[in-house]
Amino acid sequence: MPNLQDVSVAELPQRPQSLRRPQPQNGYRPTGKSFYTFKLPLVHYPLLRQCVQTYYTDLNNFLSKEIVCLPPENSALLARYFYLRGLVFLMQGKLLSALSDFQNLYKTDLRIFPAELVRKVVLSLPASERQQAENRQELKRLISQVLDKERDVPRVDDHVKKFELPRTHLHLEDFVRRIQESGIVKDIDTIHRLFDALTVGHQKQIDPDIFKDFYNCWKETEAEAEEVDLPSIVTERLDQNEFVYKLSSSVKTNLGVGKIAMTQKRLFLLIEGRQSYEEISIFRNIEDVKVSMSAFLLLRIPTLRIKASTRKETFDANLKGECDLWNLMIKEMWAGRKMADNHKDPQYVQEALTNVLLMNAVVGALQTTKSIYAASKLSHFDRMRNEVPMMIPKTTSETLKHRINPSAGETTTQSVDVLLYTPGQLDKSGWDDSPKLWCALGEGKVVVFNASTWSIQQHCLKVGKAKLRCMVGVDSTHVWIGSSDSTIYIINIHSMSCNKQLSDHRDEVVDIVSDTSDVQKRLAYSCSADGNVFAWDVNTLKVNHKFQLKI
Repeated sequence: MPNLQDVSVAELPQRPQSLRRPQPQNGYRPTGKSFYTFKLPLVHYPLLRQCVQTYYTDLNNFLSKEIVCLPPENSALLARYFYLRGLVFLMQGKLLSALSDFQNLYKTDLRIFPAELVRKVVLSLPASERQQAENRQELKRLISQVLDKERDVPRVDDHVKKFELPRTHLHLEDFVRRIQESGIVKDIDTIHRLFDALTVGHQKQIDPDIFKDFYNCWKETEAEAEEVDLPSIVTERLDQNEFVYKLSSSVKTNLGVGKIAMTQKRLFLLIEGRQSYEEISIFRNIEDVKVSMSAFLLLRIPTLRIKASTRKETFDANLKGECDLWNLMIKEMWAGRKMADNHKDPQYVQEALTNVLLMNAVVGALQTTKSIYAASKLSHFDRMRNEVPMMIPKTTSETLKHRINPSAGETTTQSVDVLLYTPGQLDKSGWDDSPKLWCALGEGKVVVFNASTWSIQQHCLKVGKAKLRCMVGVDSTHVWIGSSDSTIYIINIHSMSCNKQLSDHRDEVVDIVSDTSDVQKRLAYSCSADGNVFAWDVNTLKVNHKFQLKI
């Protein structure tokens, strides 16, 4: 049962996480929670049936008074009262009244909607009451939703699944599923290239031992990257979100003996013994990368040579056995950076980094003479750079400022059905609220970008399963989304959660418009494909007016 003491003030915007403690104002130290007291009616003794029923009636009256008196803006607390009154109605045997209160949770706080309880109540309705419910539009819709979900096959399993390594040989389809389950990468094309890399010189199936070695190498690379301890002189020069993903063994270079470090942006040398930093180059400034042989006594040692536009001399590193792998990785990152600059799409850098880390894991897993050739199967952007470049019209390339891919990380590429830009502003608590770009994809998915950095802020917000038709910001804290399933989903901009739904339409919602002319009473108008137009009170989420156009 939802605890009244856990209800915060009506939908306060969530503040960004910070290590700094908020400073108390005027000597007041906030406790973090607001408490609401609901006074229960007196219990009548003895506890006979009549006295118990009287208690339920009194409790219902108390709750009804609170619901009437509570301002509609405090929807979170209002939802708790509806929930409690619905439970009391159940105890009284008033099933339709209970379902009506639970239906109100769609407009107040969907997070506490008791789906399993409502399903049981619907299935236990007597024939006479079921007929009455079918005659009431809001209950008919509720019953339909509950029974539709009951028939859904297969059921969605939201529990955390423990990934298990395969014990048998994997063909391509099984390999794709296993890699996606492992969380390594989701993109189908990248997984296909990985399959080709791991099956070089073998039949087109993955041995379970090779899969195990590859998986362990990937996890070890992740752990090593997290454990890299950089001196302060290095961290001061790196960007805020820049991390070291690959570190070489100790090698001899023309800048001294040290370890080459690779981030998503640059290459630099950690000189041993001096805790010193020498930048080799950022990937954007690289002009050439090649492997040559250097003579040392009677030996010929493979040397990696990097020519950068910012350095007069070429950077030379005697990487020995690691030389070919580093050559592949640097060329891929260099090509990814060039593609990102040419197409105004920073996602190319992240994809190139994924390819580089997969190369490293493939070489570590195979440990054969063909491992470098196998890793080269993952050189996607370097291969594209050497082929015929993708032609972009001159007018487009000159006008294009930035390009983003909302389907990045998804198993399939999806069309963008609706776009919405919400401007940034300072909210009431004084915290910066950045501008956002909302992208509606197929099957009810919404991806939200930070429009100042163009980084993904919310990867996948799920609102139903149908195609989304329209989006509008009705106020500074809520976005309304109209869906083909005839539902309007309301998203809180600060918490990035969909806790409310409006289900009065009977056909797909095709447009929503916000009316800002009256500050005191904000209205939003929605229309559906059957010609119905509803005027909503934004504060109460009630329909003020409705009319139907002739189609």
